[in-house]
Amino acid sequence: MREGQPTMKDPGHAPAGVNPMIPNTARIMDYLLGGTEHYAPDRAIGDNAFVNWPGETGGIEGVRVDLHAARDALGRIVGYLAGECGIRQFLDLASGLPTMGNTHLAARAVAPGCRVVYVDSNPSVVAHGQYLLASDPDTVFLEADFNDPKDILPRAATTLDYSQPVGLVLFGVLHFVDDADGPQRILDDLLAAVPSGSYLALSHFAKDEADTAMNAMLTEMDKQTGEAVTRRTRTEVERFFDGMEIVAPGVVETELWRPPAGASGPKPLPMWCGLARKR
Repeated sequence: MREGQPTMKDPGHAPAGVNPMIPNTARIMDYLLGGTEHYAPDRAIGDNAFVNWPGETGGIEGVRVDLHAARDALGRIVGYLAGECGIRQFLDLASGLPTMGNTHLAARAVAPGCRVVYVDSNPSVVAHGQYLLASDPDTVFLEADFNDPKDILPRAATTLDYSQPVGLVLFGVLHFVDDADGPQRILDDLLAAVPSGSYLALSHFAKDEADTAMNAMLTEMDKQTGEAVTRRTRTEVERFFDGMEIVAPGVVETELWRPPAGASGPKPLPMWCGLARKR
């Protein structure tokens, strides 16, 4: 983020290509995470759209619990990669805005100088992200569809060196890909481009047939957004790591992936996350 820049709460400071009057999912998420890159329409949606969100806490506060659990797990995984594993470059697909502890911030908190390529298909998110990262030569933001790695990979190569291990980050991505559309094909294309010693990190909505409240909420979200969510079991998510070395503790709920000592708080809705190394 550029030093001294105004917060995005003032529409007069909107970057080129960003319409502050049209709510945007990535900015709503930034608001719910406690960031500053959002406008009044984003806050209005965030305050009103999740009143029936299920879970132990529920409502908008429950959404915040769930989002923070996922973002904190991302931070721990990326920090582990940059620290114990020595990974110095990351490719983050369908990333949303590069704020609130996202990949480049989590990596550089451990190892300054890590290179990051963010990818998102939403032009407004890309314009906003490029504005925030304009003064950062080691982080770029590409407009591309995460379903098309063969388009993404050569463009990311201007920043990433595929002769060296890469951290592939797909947090909250694959549940938007139905089995018929080939989620494994996406992973195969990505993994084929990076060397042994690279890592794949992902998170994914957990499937629980008995969770009728969550099922009903996701069905309603599908109707509103036009994006269907495919929830998968732990076993189905583990299959995405076939042929790789899964890092302990394996595929677990987000708050259980190497939590800090003494961590406690409201239990988030179940979302799987995991990390594996390419042999």
